[in-house]
Amino acid sequence: MQQLYCNSCERFLADRLVEGYCPTEGCNYDSARGDQCEKCGKLLNSTDLIDPKCKVCGSTPCVRDTDHLFLELPLLKEKLEKYIDEPYVAGSWSQNAVHATNAWLKEGLKPRCITRDLKWGVPVPHEKYKDKVFYVWFDAPIGYISITACYTPEWEKWWKNPENVELYQFMGKDNVPFHTVMFPSTLLGTGENWTLMKTISVTEYLNYESGKFSKTKGIGVFGNDAKATNIPPEVWRYYLLTNRPEASDTLFTWTDLQAKCNNELLNNLGNFINRVLSFIAKPEGTGYGSVIPVSPDLDSHTLTLSLAETVGKLIEQYIDAMDKVRLKQGLKIAMAISSEGNAYLQESKFWKLYKQNPASCATVMKTSVGLVYLLACLLEPFMPSFSKEVLQQLNLCPEEHLSFCDEKGDSGKAKRPWDLIPSGHRIGKPAPLFKGLENDAVTGLREKFAGSQAERKLRTEVVAQLEATEI
Repeated sequence: MQQLYCNSCERFLADRLVEGYCPTEGCNYDSARGDQCEKCGKLLNSTDLIDPKCKVCGSTPCVRDTDHLFLELPLLKEKLEKYIDEPYVAGSWSQNAVHATNAWLKEGLKPRCITRDLKWGVPVPHEKYKDKVFYVWFDAPIGYISITACYTPEWEKWWKNPENVELYQFMGKDNVPFHTVMFPSTLLGTGENWTLMKTISVTEYLNYESGKFSKTKGIGVFGNDAKATNIPPEVWRYYLLTNRPEASDTLFTWTDLQAKCNNELLNNLGNFINRVLSFIAKPEGTGYGSVIPVSPDLDSHTLTLSLAETVGKLIEQYIDAMDKVRLKQGLKIAMAISSEGNAYLQESKFWKLYKQNPASCATVMKTSVGLVYLLACLLEPFMPSFSKEVLQQLNLCPEEHLSFCDEKGDSGKAKRPWDLIPSGHRIGKPAPLFKGLENDAVTGLREKFAGSQAERKLRTEVVAQLEATEI
């Protein structure tokens, strides 16, 4: 095959070290990499790029002949299409995964190069190709198997047991063909009984303020940046998951992060839980002395029975969404239950019932504390640190109590929230679960993380020089 070679650097160029204009009609993206265009998602060969440049020295590379190993995809076409049809018919692949895969199949499968002329990588175990390494998207998925083999000698119980194991995978849309075409073809080509991916959940792009997140260009907020903001992990998790680009691109903005933290986490979820637990924790005479009360009038409490019916339907929707890996929808439904809880408290006027109708107030409080526990269960996949803190405030052990289903997996008890925590149970000490994000702090963060990381570094150096001059 032909490959780009940089005479200045004296080496063949890795895909990530060459950029040029995308050759795909109608795209013309000026920063397409040697193996893929980030804009249109099309997989490329580096020699297809228009006006390619070496990213190390900026010079124009030349084309040289070189010998490589290929995966013979056309010979696997029938087996691959049969495999793809099964999850497609079952509806367990997200639509963007289906579209990306069908685009590959429509073009016609071609032999795919699986080696590179590089020094860094997994060496090819063949005498003729000993100076080459495997292409990263050939060997990386195989790493899923080898990682399991490092963990347990019984790895075949997972990877060669398709009758009893379901494989779920999550990724961005630019990595789809490697997992729906390349990797399955690699496994199918062995003729062995591998566990193939059943469900794939693919996200579109999360954009940053007015542009794209880009690790190579240093634009956006990354792991170390997120930690440096001192915004709690559960806030980051909630915002990113509620903003998960499942069907189309979504946008990260600091003002939106602030709004979701203050309006949804603090004023909705945090407010509901704190109102319930704080009232129960009040001394007897004004509350329940931190002990869950007995509720004697459940059968006749219309408001509570109406709430239970609504919550029951939402639980069914939540389970359906999570089973179908619609995480954003699952999170939205869980938060709807919190909103129902707030409305329930307001409509019950529990603060008046405490003196006027103690039995009714006890029912409202016992039901509400059950909802608190239910929310800890429902939100644990999204905000595990939040759920852990809620269970501590409920004085419950996460390992023993975090489930709204019985031993058979029946979720029926979740439709009776008053039964989730028994009367007589003593709760822990209530405390606020979230803090609001102030305008000044958000403005500061937006300014701090504006531009690229290189520009941020320059700004920091300029400020430091000015401060040194003033001193």
